[in-house]
Amino acid sequence: MARKRKKNKQAKKAPPKKAPPKSKPRPLIARPGARFTCFSDGLCCTDIHALGPMTRSEVKAVKKLIPDAVIYNDDVDGHCMRPAEGGGCAQLEKGLCGIHANHGPEHKPSGCRRFPYGLVSTPDGGRVTTEHRCPCRTLGERPEIDLEDAERSLLDGAGRIEVDQEAPEKVDLTVEDEVEWSRYAEIEKAMLERLAAGDKPEDVLGAKPFPDLCKSAWQVQAAEFLDMKDDTAGGYAMEWFGDALLALCEGHTPPPRKRPWDGSFQKGIARSEQPRDSEVMIRDWVSDELWMLRWLEWDCPFDVARAELATRVACVRWLLERLQAEGVRADQATAEAIMMVELGACTNQWPETVDAIANDPSPAEETG
Repeated sequence: MARKRKKNKQAKKAPPKKAPPKSKPRPLIARPGARFTCFSDGLCCTDIHALGPMTRSEVKAVKKLIPDAVIYNDDVDGHCMRPAEGGGCAQLEKGLCGIHANHGPEHKPSGCRRFPYGLVSTPDGGRVTTEHRCPCRTLGERPEIDLEDAERSLLDGAGRIEVDQEAPEKVDLTVEDEVEWSRYAEIEKAMLERLAAGDKPEDVLGAKPFPDLCKSAWQVQAAEFLDMKDDTAGGYAMEWFGDALLALCEGHTPPPRKRPWDGSFQKGIARSEQPRDSEVMIRDWVSDELWMLRWLEWDCPFDVARAELATRVACVRWLLERLQAEGVRADQATAEAIMMVELGACTNQWPETVDAIANDPSPAEETG
């Protein structure tokens, strides 16, 4: 299948139109139904982020408080918080952040202060986003997102709100179909409403998983993730993700694997009086993937993004079954599966995978 690039369109005479509003970070907008509060489960204080990187000003400020708290990490080509022997941040005190407790949350590096929050600037305002790699986001009873709490986390060291991504004024639905932001927002709103009403994510996305790739194969992409083993929890998670990709595209039977961060997810289960429904959890995650516009980072049209996300949904379902077969409770298994798959999308490898998805013909159904 061809990898078709967008054609230049001939200019047509038309009456001047009022320019659509540019993206803006305010007002802050939370996705209806999104829930989060920090219960200090601790996953974000481990090697999932390599504890960095940190800016120069953050390095200077933290070293002023704790001289030996920062190291240089070759993997991220930057400074990071020093890990403790056996994993996790060396500043953890009984599972809680010592910098936060002893000096105040404003003294934490921005990566620590923000997670799992993010902010996408759009013509309608700033979308507050949440990553699902955090048990506090996915498990147990959680209140709806508190925008005041989110804002405190999203401010930089100078007290200015910090944007992760900026939505365009025009959005590519396909390689040749471009629409105004307002039209895209209508399409997305209808999808979110269907997910909230209980429709299957696969039906809402309107795309089959594992679309054709150009100059590559899914087996090749899976091998890249299986090769990421590096004796960290993040490396173990990528092995699970690679297993899912390879099993779904060629029937691979994986060997036993170590479950990354299962202790953090056990904390989430401990505060859960009633197990969460797996389907509700998957729909919630897919809704946030749409809300955060993650696919804009990959410079692909929306139909490719829907096929990409359908592929990750299939991986979540496969991992869920595998974890349940090992005796893991359904909601914990779902949360762990989502974590592994979402982390895969945050690697340097996944954008290359998305870029290989063929878009001629379109890998997804036409949007309404």
